[in-house]
Amino acid sequence: MPIQAPWKDVLVEPAASDHLLQLYRDERSLIEAVALYAGAGLGRGEAVILIATPSHLRAFGRRLEDQGFDVAELQLWGQLVVAEAGELLASLMADGAPDRNRFAHGVGGLIQKARGNGRYPKVRAYGEMVNLIWRDDTSATACLEELWNELIKTHRVALFCSYCVEGSADAERFPGELRALHSHVIPLAASG
Repeated sequence: MPIQAPWKDVLVEPAASDHLLQLYRDERSLIEAVALYAGAGLGRGEAVILIATPSHLRAFGRRLEDQGFDVAELQLWGQLVVAEAGELLASLMADGAPDRNRFAHGVGGLIQKARGNGRYPKVRAYGEMVNLIWRDDTSATACLEELWNELIKTHRVALFCSYCVEGSADAERFPGELRALHSHVIPLAASG
């Protein structure tokens, strides 16, 4: 499903410190949106961090390859940094909540790695750790989003995150406090 303007423009060229949110039902729309966001950054010589589930990492990689990017080469050069969302999330948690120091070290370390000692001063990230926990623990999810907001300001990176909503009731119950932690909310696209 194609991404509609003005959201396409926001994904292609987010401002430093933007925190974008996309609710999605359709995996294809998520893959297209992330590939657009990541591909635009890579094409501009920016570093891109993808924190996602293994199946999404594979799908994003295939879509980027379809766009003409050599994903393995980009990873070798450090312009593309990938991390498995579940593993990273587990390493950040302490007593059932995200730990500020672990987050700063773990995710901040990914940002430093992506910068490549100054080779890629501009970094954009995509993450779906929040999608793994939002239904079970809104408080921990909000804490994770707040930690991202601190890191976004400190490191001046753009972040695109997504949450899967499986039906209209799921979309309607999506917590307003989570929406409020983002600079832009991309509306739920109709399935098709």
